Parts: sequence; C-alpha cells; structure tokens
Amino acid sequence: MFKRKTSWLGIGLALVFLVLFLYRVDFRQLLQVLGQANYVYIVPAIMVYFFGVWLRAVRWRLLLQSLGNFPPHRLMPPIVVGFAINNILPARVGLIARAYLVGAWEGISKIGSGATVAVDQLFDGLALLFFLEVIAIAVPLPPWARALALVAAIVFIGFFVLLLIVALSPRLTVQLAGKLTRRLPERWQPRVADGINMALNGLAPLQRPDKLAIAFSLSLLVWATEAAMYYIVSLSFGLHQPYYVMLLLMSIANIAITPPSLPGGIGPFEFFGKQTILLFGVSEGVATAYVAVLHATVLLPVTLVGLALLAARRTSLAQAIGWSGDQR
Repeated sequence: MFKRKTSWLGIGLALVFLVLFLYRVDFRQLLQVLGQANYVYIVPAIMVYFFGVWLRAVRWRLLLQSLGNFPPHRLMPPIVVGFAINNILPARVGLIARAYLVGAWEGISKIGSGATVAVDQLFDGLALLFFLEVIAIAVPLPPWARALALVAAIVFIGFFVLLLIVALSPRLTVQLAGKLTRRLPERWQPRVADGINMALNGLAPLQRPDKLAIAFSLSLLVWATEAAMYYIVSLSFGLHQPYYVMLLLMSIANIAITPPSLPGGIGPFEFFGKQTILLFGVSEGVATAYVAVLHATVLLPVTLVGLALLAARRTSLAQAIGWSGDQR
C-alpha cells in the first residue's frame, strides 16, 4: 500500500511539473520554432549518446569484476534494455531489469549484479553533483537550484558513506543482518544470508581506492559525453550556448529526475531543464522547444533499440524485470 501511494505521489508531482513546463507557453510560437529547427544535428547527437552508453558499459565492467570479467559489448544490451524499460514504465524498474538480465544472460548472481547497479547509480549522482558544484563556483545559481544541489549532496554523499561502511565492514554487516533476520521463518534465513553475501560481493569494488578513482573518472567522462550530446542538439535551435551551460542543464535536469516519477523522468526533466536554460537569456519558446526535442532524443532511440534487443532475445517485459524465475 505504501509503495502504491508513493508511486501515485511521484506520478502526480511529475504531471504537475509537466503542466508547469507548458504553462504560459505560446503554442503558435512553439510550433514555429519547432518548424524552423535544423534536425540534421539529431543524428550525430544520437551517435554521441550511444558512445556514452558504451562508456557506461566500460564503467560497469570495472564494478562487475568481483563477479566476472565481461567485455563492454556484452554489458551494453542490459544497460540499453534497462534504459528502455525506465522510459516506458514508472518507478525506475529498468534498474531491476538491468541487474536481472545481466545475471540471467551472463550466469552470475542477480543480487550481486544488483549491488553493482546501485554503486553504478551512486557514481552517476556523484558525477552530476560534482559538475553542478564546480559550475556553481563561477555561475550564480538561483535559490531553487542551490536547494536542489544541497538535497543532492545530502542524498548522494550520505548514500556513498553508507555503502562504503557496509563494503568495508562485511563481517559487522553480516552480524547485524543476522540479528535482524532472526525473527524471520527459519526456512528463509539461509536464503537471506546468501543474498547478503552476494550483495557484499557486488560491493567489493568499494574496498579498492584505485577502482573508486577510476569509476569516478569514468562517470565524469560519461556525463561530459552526454552534455556534448545536449550541446549538439542545441545547435538545431541556434542556441550556441557555452558547453558549461549544457553541463549545468544536464546536471540539474538529471538530478531532478532521480526520484521515481513518470516513465523517462518526463515532467521534472522538462521543467527543470527549461528553467535552467532560461537563466541564460534563451527565449521561452526556444527553451521549451529545445528541451522537448532534447528529451525526445534522449528517450526515443534508446527505447526502440532496447525493445528490439528484448525481442531478439525473446524476452518479455515481465521476464526482464524478474517477475518470473530465480532472483538469486
């Protein structure tokens, strides 16, 4: 019941942001801007986006090394499918699909791979926070953006410290978990203990400072690449804004969609992305058109490719998110 209420709350907030995004928009001007845009830039933007996905696979390979050694080209399909499912289903269940599919397709622990996905997402958040804080040194941010940065810092740094403590104290973690699970039915306790050990195995990269440094560096490269994609799309509308503006837009918009809401982060991405680009003198109509086309360019190609990959593997959405089969 709580999960259902939380999901409805997220959907409701997303719809509010979508309404605010379109509020007071001159739709005649919007259509005119969309009609005059030069969409030739969309193709290279998509190519840059998928290069960023490959970089994500390189980072995930590093995080998965405690479970196995997998080349990036084998890790890209679960990532792309996970993005596709996130874009068509709410509550970010694509993250579950990503962990489940790499476990099923590569024959490794799904719980362990899920732990690496959690670490992977953590590095995304830390990278976005880094770009936001660095740019904020040179660019004065409005109160709402500073508040967003503060909340993001508390969440991402707090989550990082928590996972670090768990990873560096596996014996203590197992002991505490054992005390908490004693009230469970006896037949469940071995399965829970196995799951905890698998998760700790997936968190093993956090024990290595060198891997932490490499993973964070790759995360910065991942998001710098995505910002380049944002910049290329902006050329379709003749914005010619500096690259750091795209970094700021990317950081704020993607931090804003961290809480589960509508599929693909629709609503918060548009609203916060538009508010960011308006700070730099872009007109309302151009800002609205640009952010709408940008988000469509982020969502549609990867969704189509992800669904095609599922079809090629003869895997249903229910199977992809683990509604059937072993979860270990």
